[in-house]
Amino acid sequence: MRCARVLAALAVVLLATGTARGDDEVAVLRDGGQHSVDALHAKLADAPAEERQALEAQLDRVCAQRDCSASRLFWYTDLEEAKAAARRLRRPIVSLHLLGRLDEEVSCANSRFFRVMLYSDPAIASVLRDDFVMHWHSVRPVPRITIDLGNGRTIRQTITGNSVHYLLDYDGTPLDALAGLYSPKEFTTRLEQWTTWFRKLRQYDRISAIRGYHMGRAMQTGILAAGLGIAGVSEEWTPARKANAYEAARRAGTKSLIEGPVLQQVELGVRVDVPRRLYELGEQSIDSVQFSEPSLALMRRKQELTPELLHNLRRSVAADTLFNEYELHRRLHVWYAYGEVMTLEKLNDRVYAELFLTPTGDPWMGLQPNSVFAALKE
Repeated sequence: MRCARVLAALAVVLLATGTARGDDEVAVLRDGGQHSVDALHAKLADAPAEERQALEAQLDRVCAQRDCSASRLFWYTDLEEAKAAARRLRRPIVSLHLLGRLDEEVSCANSRFFRVMLYSDPAIASVLRDDFVMHWHSVRPVPRITIDLGNGRTIRQTITGNSVHYLLDYDGTPLDALAGLYSPKEFTTRLEQWTTWFRKLRQYDRISAIRGYHMGRAMQTGILAAGLGIAGVSEEWTPARKANAYEAARRAGTKSLIEGPVLQQVELGVRVDVPRRLYELGEQSIDSVQFSEPSLALMRRKQELTPELLHNLRRSVAADTLFNEYELHRRLHVWYAYGEVMTLEKLNDRVYAELFLTPTGDPWMGLQPNSVFAALKE
C-alpha cells in the first residue's frame, strides 16, 4: 500500500475539487483509508440536501460498509492489508465474519443489527475507529427468500445466518471472539476489555497468557451462567447430527423475530420459540439495553419505531446478550483454555458449525431437512 499520508492528501484534493467519481477514484480514496472517510464525511456534513444521497452512496463504497454516514468506519476487505495496517498502527484487528456483504443492505440479520444498533453508536464507533483496525469477510452468500403475494406485492428478506466478531493479533492469530448480537453497552465493555488485554498480552508469553485468560473467563462465565439458569438451554450440536434452521434460529432471538414466521412456513416441522428462561431474563434485564440517539435516528430511517416494537427489540437484544456471553462465549473460552483453538479459518468453521448450527459443509444451511417429505424434487 502506498504512503498513507500521500494517499490521504490526494484523497482530500479529489474531494475538495469534486473530481472523486467512479471506480478509479473510489479505489484511490480507499487507499487513503480512514483519512479519506473522515474527509468525505466532513464534505457530507456541509453538503446541500440534493447532494447528500449521492455522497452517502460514495461514502458507503469508500468505507466498504452500508450506512457508513452513521458510523464513519473504514473497513478492510483484504486480511493481508488489514494485518499490514495493524502492524503499522500497533493495533489489534476486529474481523467481522458474516453471511452476505457488509456494504449491501441485505446482509444477514445480525450484521444488519450491528450496522444499525452498534456501529452507529458514537461511543462504539469511537473505540473501533481509535483502537482497532477493522476488517470484514463474507463467509458465504446470505440465503434470501421471496414471497409473492400475488397482487403485485412481494416480501424479500434473509432467512438464516449469523455473524461473529474476532479479535486478531497483528499476524491474524485469533485471540477471542464475540458470537452474535450484544447490546450496545455490553459490546462497548467487551471492546474495552479487548483493548486492555491486548496491551497486557504483549508483556507476557503469548500462549500461556491466552490460555490463562480464557481459563479464568470460562470459570467466571460458567458460574454466572449456572446462576442465571442459562447453561445448557440449547442442545449441543455434533457433526454426526444434521443441524436444522429452527435450532439455529433459537440461538439468536432478535433475528428469529424476523426469520421465525417465515421458517414456520417452509415445512421444517418445528416451531421457533426463544427458550423460556431467556425470554424471562430478557424481560428482567431490558433496562440494560439503551440505544444512542444517532442509532435511533438511523433505525427510524429503516422502519417506524413504535413503543411496542422498541420494547420487543430491547427485550430480545437483552436475551441475546446474556445467551451469547454466558453460553456461546463461555464455550469458546473453554476451547481456548484446553488449547483447542486453531487458525482463523478453522476456528470460524467451528463457530459456524457448533455455536451457530449452520455448518459451512451443509450447502442447504439446515433449510433442507431430510426428515420431512415435501413432495418436491430437490
